[in-house]
Amino acid sequence: MTIVRFPIRPAFVVSGFILLAVVQPGFSYLTAAQESTPPGQHGNHAPVGEATPESGTRSPYADVYDPDAPIRALTAELVEQIRQGQGASLALPAELNGVPGPRHVLDFAEQLNLSPDQQAQVQEVFDRYLVEAIPAGERYLAAAQALEEGFRTGTMTEEDLPGLVADVSRLEGELVTIHLTAHLRTADILTPEQISAYNQLRGYDQG
Repeated sequence: MTIVRFPIRPAFVVSGFILLAVVQPGFSYLTAAQESTPPGQHGNHAPVGEATPESGTRSPYADVYDPDAPIRALTAELVEQIRQGQGASLALPAELNGVPGPRHVLDFAEQLNLSPDQQAQVQEVFDRYLVEAIPAGERYLAAAQALEEGFRTGTMTEEDLPGLVADVSRLEGELVTIHLTAHLRTADILTPEQISAYNQLRGYDQG
């Protein structure tokens, strides 16, 4: 197996697994909100009575804030992707470093000239991935919701907080691992030429 490597942007490490800065807001429940805040907005409040839009008091999250959302720190689109077992940008550490994922390989079966045996093997990887990713995604979303509910209901305590945060981190890590494992299994099925062709089709040009 030949892996084509591409440079990626700086990453953040949370509880032992990598969260890329290139992903859409919401990829990491624990870091996305902080990373999307413009410089100088944290802790930079105008005096009472002087608050105006020009003074920078409006939250950068106001436009996407949904008071009815069970998980306010994740977009509805991202929640739906996770529930359906879709990519949700969780496999970017593999995808952007030349390791194809099963769904897109199946989409490009004709262009990649997959043999019937290869196509069957990749389909098996994808089916197994869905069986694992969908329930793992539900567990992760449940943990994220439990963390928010503690704050929303005013019942959060300093004693409860570490365990709830650890649950979110652990379950997010499990979900990321499932996504990345599917990419590894897919790459093992392909030839070096097919992997190179995949990356060209996806627009990952090394120049």
